[in-house]
Amino acid sequence: ENVLALFCGVAMDAMQIVSRTEATVLAVELNPIAVECAKRGKRMLQRNKAVRCAGAADRLDIVEGDALEVMSTLEHTSFDRILAPRPKEGNMDGDLGKGDGGVDFLRAMLPLLKDQGECHWYDFAADWELPNCERTRKGIESVCDELGFQMDVIHLAKVGSIAKKQHRVCLDFR
Repeated sequence: ENVLALFCGVAMDAMQIVSRTEATVLAVELNPIAVECAKRGKRMLQRNKAVRCAGAADRLDIVEGDALEVMSTLEHTSFDRILAPRPKEGNMDGDLGKGDGGVDFLRAMLPLLKDQGECHWYDFAADWELPNCERTRKGIESVCDELGFQMDVIHLAKVGSIAKKQHRVCLDFR
């Protein structure tokens, strides 16, 4: 698989993927300090004898940059899987009824998925939005419709808590 890991921070998810599978991962992060930590982790991965899949570090590319700018340089339909933990937009966040809820990121990344490729879109949801997360679903469906893509939800799960009555959710779709 060819995997795109956006907003990867210190690239923990990306390193887990390459060390446990034969996938190739492109990890993108804007924060230069997080990128340096990710590169240090990659160097440690090269020396780790417990890695299940040989050559893991060679299959991990870490890019420092704005996700929208990096995605604009990538070939369409080139990824089997995209991990996208949408950045929180502060008081302009979509879950507060303001902001775009990551629409610009969706518009840039959906064309990068191969046919039947999967996206793992992490979003924020208030207690009252669970379990269906209609705002998240409708936002993704709207961009898919705009781009002429069909969206099939594979799975939706609450994956963590970020504050009282505020949760991180993951919507898996193709």
